[in-house]
Amino acid sequence: MQDSGIPTAGFQVFSDYEPARAYVYEQDLPVVIKASGLALGKGVYVCNTLQEAEQALEQIMRRSVHGEAGSEVVVEEYLDGPEISVHALSDGKNFILFPPAQDHKRIGDGDTGPNTGGMGTIAPIPFVSAQTMESIGERIVRPVLQALQKSGAPFSGVLYPGLKMTSTGPKVLEFNARFGDPETQVYMRLLKSDILDLLEACAAGDVSSQKPEWNSGFAANIVLASKGYPESYEKGFPIRGIADAEKKEDVVIFHAGTTYDLPAGASAQAGGELKTAGGRVLGVSAIAPTLRVALERAYAAAARIEFEGKYFRRDIGVQALFLG
Repeated sequence: MQDSGIPTAGFQVFSDYEPARAYVYEQDLPVVIKASGLALGKGVYVCNTLQEAEQALEQIMRRSVHGEAGSEVVVEEYLDGPEISVHALSDGKNFILFPPAQDHKRIGDGDTGPNTGGMGTIAPIPFVSAQTMESIGERIVRPVLQALQKSGAPFSGVLYPGLKMTSTGPKVLEFNARFGDPETQVYMRLLKSDILDLLEACAAGDVSSQKPEWNSGFAANIVLASKGYPESYEKGFPIRGIADAEKKEDVVIFHAGTTYDLPAGASAQAGGELKTAGGRVLGVSAIAPTLRVALERAYAAAARIEFEGKYFRRDIGVQALFLG
């Protein structure tokens, strides 16, 4: 990113605890500490005090709570401003931008507590203009694709940068080579075109031939999680109310951590009881002409679903409503 002039935070990478700790003590607070590898969205620690920073390093490097993903850590400058998710479908040369989405990564209301895989998403984002998205495409997405092509490793697929909308413009927090979760859920509610056509065009090197159609309005997705997530949690609790929730206007429920408890030897057609089987259990999505109504529909549907230990954030989209 530095070689390509892509705006991002200042950072250093460490594989040993003591040099990382010494470097942290030289930085301004807050400071961001990341497990360098894949950690299911839970390897990022925003530390407001030196004590929190030491605890993060201890967790990642000495206790190995993220396994091999924490063999290296990135100590990074903290960036101000709201975070957004950008998704670009690329064939290696050209790309199509999806509407901007906003995930809510912390477990608690008001963006408190540890990071999760994502507790809810909205799209599009009222405070991100078409002009801003065009700038993101030309200043961030295109330079990355050009650098990869120049290095002999052209990228075809989904490029998903997480950005901070700082006071000095968009800056990159991370790059992913996959669809986001729960961003994909809101995209599937908004996309009118067949996504298979878009993906096939990526593989064929012809993405510029595609002009995806999108539903007007907004989509929201509220994650219902198990009590204790993203730390340890119990599972196997019966889930009730999904059919009732989907009777609400323009509501669709996405399954994440669920399973059918079937009698031994029975087929799926024999029925069974739907139970919790993960940390993030369900995604309750809704679409509407306005973001406020989409959120109201999603939360009303979420209220109809019950399982022991059900937890969800109650402030998804609030920041966007305020800034928009």
